[in-house]
Amino acid sequence: MSIQKKQLFTRRIFPTTWVSLFLTVLLFPLGLFLPEWCGWENGLIENSQVAILIFGAFLSWRLAHHNRDDRQIHNLCLWMIVVWLMMVGRELSWGRVFFEPITIGPDGPTFPSIHAIWYGKYVYPVLTVIIISTLIGLWRNFNWEHIKQKVYISTVDGVLLIIAAIASQLIFERNLILLLKPYSQVLEELSELIVYWCMVSILMANGSPK
Repeated sequence: MSIQKKQLFTRRIFPTTWVSLFLTVLLFPLGLFLPEWCGWENGLIENSQVAILIFGAFLSWRLAHHNRDDRQIHNLCLWMIVVWLMMVGRELSWGRVFFEPITIGPDGPTFPSIHAIWYGKYVYPVLTVIIISTLIGLWRNFNWEHIKQKVYISTVDGVLLIIAAIASQLIFERNLILLLKPYSQVLEELSELIVYWCMVSILMANGSPK
């Protein structure tokens, strides 16, 4: 009798996947009607992204604890905490947003350059060490066959994540659609928020009953 293998990708719609779909449907209505200041650096949307990323780090810690008897998955989840926190650091401009803005213009506040901050010269060397260590940690604990048997990835979340990432980085950030240029900053930040939520949704699906 043949044993059916578990599929890595699932078409199952998890409760959090409905949130991903809801956010995607709201992308243009919100992007076109929210005031421009919502998309500023250290603004409402960006701070919401930070909250989602911190939540993602917490979920990774919970999954690591839940899989403490599976060394590979446990370690992968712990290294993922580092990845989440690096994304938090990126959204916070490595702490620049905690300093007084130099100017506030039509595109929002301008914060001091990383090189103008007292710890600025240490940021990129420390990041380099962290990134290299994280990549080594992920590689040492990465076993494709084992992951396929233990991890679920919602196909819907995965597709929405890719679409939102492309929209954010390749369309809205570069103003490829001139008609949307006045709304591009808000649309870009909302697209990033969808990316982060889809990542969280995938994590939460792996904590749901199978």
